[in-house]
Amino acid sequence: MLNEKRGLKADFTLITILIIPIAIAVNFIIGSLVLTLKLPLYLDSIGTFLVAILAGPWVGALTGFLSIAINSIADPTLFPFSIIACALGFIVGFMARRKMFTTIGRFIIAGIITAFVAMVMSITISYIFYGGFDTSGNALLLGTMVTAGIPFWPAVVVINFISEVPDKFISLLVPYLVIRGMSERYLHKFSNGSVFIDARKAREEKKKNK
Repeated sequence: MLNEKRGLKADFTLITILIIPIAIAVNFIIGSLVLTLKLPLYLDSIGTFLVAILAGPWVGALTGFLSIAINSIADPTLFPFSIIACALGFIVGFMARRKMFTTIGRFIIAGIITAFVAMVMSITISYIFYGGFDTSGNALLLGTMVTAGIPFWPAVVVINFISEVPDKFISLLVPYLVIRGMSERYLHKFSNGSVFIDARKAREEKKKNK
């Protein structure tokens, strides 16, 4: 097993610190575009999840929080959602450390968990701060459904399910595919790198034994 050291110091390596701003920039660009287009998705967690899966929960939490906090400079209404981004970054990093992104089956389970947590937290934060009508594309759909006579809470749940499930699966799938294509030399630089290196070696060994 490689990279057995765990903790803040082990997670925040030089290369990790250097890619955090890049991850935040990716989140900012994609998130701003989606927000401008008022799409029923966010896609502002791809960079956060990539860093979290590679470098662990604490790095993921920091990246998620900073990403939304910086975005909120242009739109202050986004700031409460930094709580969600921070929590999801931590959870994804923790699941990665528990080998939840080493197979398709585990990836699907991790996606379901991430989407469920995002749904619950998004509904809660949105209702507490904005009465359920935030500045995302979801507010437009919610207003339409409520106007059409659909009760508020069922509409909120349905809309968040429709937006969060594909959003989180896409946001996790991109890093998942990127990491599968990384070389062992590069993976070794991150604290979670050994998880993917060992999984890769196990798959290769299994193929040899067939």
